[in-house]
Amino acid sequence: MVLETKFRAFQLDTAGSLFSIYKSGHYTLIEAKIPKSGIDTIIEDLNYHGKLRIDTLHITSWDVDHCSYGDLIQILNKLRPSLIEIPSYEPDSDTGKLCKKTIEGYDEIIQEYKPNVRIMSKDYISNLTNATPLHTNNVVYHSHYNSDKKNDMSLIKLFRSNGFNVLSLGDCESQNIANYLLSTGSIIQEVDLLILPHHGADNGFLTGDFLDKVKPKLAVCSSNHGNQYEHPKPNIRALLSSRNIPLMTTKRGDIIVIHEKDNTHSRAINLINNNQVIESEIRFKPKRHS
Repeated sequence: MVLETKFRAFQLDTAGSLFSIYKSGHYTLIEAKIPKSGIDTIIEDLNYHGKLRIDTLHITSWDVDHCSYGDLIQILNKLRPSLIEIPSYEPDSDTGKLCKKTIEGYDEIIQEYKPNVRIMSKDYISNLTNATPLHTNNVVYHSHYNSDKKNDMSLIKLFRSNGFNVLSLGDCESQNIANYLLSTGSIIQEVDLLILPHHGADNGFLTGDFLDKVKPKLAVCSSNHGNQYEHPKPNIRALLSSRNIPLMTTKRGDIIVIHEKDNTHSRAINLINNNQVIESEIRFKPKRHS
């Protein structure tokens, strides 16, 4: 088996999110959190792909459920990211400020690697080249840089590959952001796997109209094993169910989605019991292969 693309949603023992995406030798970790099973799980995942460190650490928000200081320190020391992408807004919490300061000083902490810390500001995104339809380079989008809600300043990114494409929305809540995304061809035509915004909260972003236009093949919700916030919310579950969009959550175990080279379909599995048993499995045909 030669992997084209692999996505993994890790189960946590605290509220929050943690995902990874592997494509063409590049390993991205989304959020600075540690799995319930410990950082060795990520190291084992890297080793599976013949890698010793992560290529990109992509942090969507400064909230502690996306960037935990203790977890961040482990990731920097043990996984040594080559590139770190961070939101441009200033955190409110002391923990968020400490995380941002630590990342900005990462070049000085580990001189040997000289990683590139990239602040995903409005100016940075505006100067990027427009995306070519159905290409494999990733696409980043504007959020609300002047919003009163820091959630709406989350990073938004479409991870594209020759397998399936993954849309990461952080904690975005604004319907205006959703409407903006719907005005872009890449969102309408290319999203296969949708990471539910704000862990599947019912906050106005995710609507029937959004789902009808985006038509994801799979929705993923990052709910920790305790699921104290009961994500995704019943209204979101109902929206997905009414449109026959499969939903997988990390409440009982990790989610792994793979696409093999020269194949037309992707395979998604939801694991339980320490990731030893498959609870559910679905197959879908990515849009670029339709």
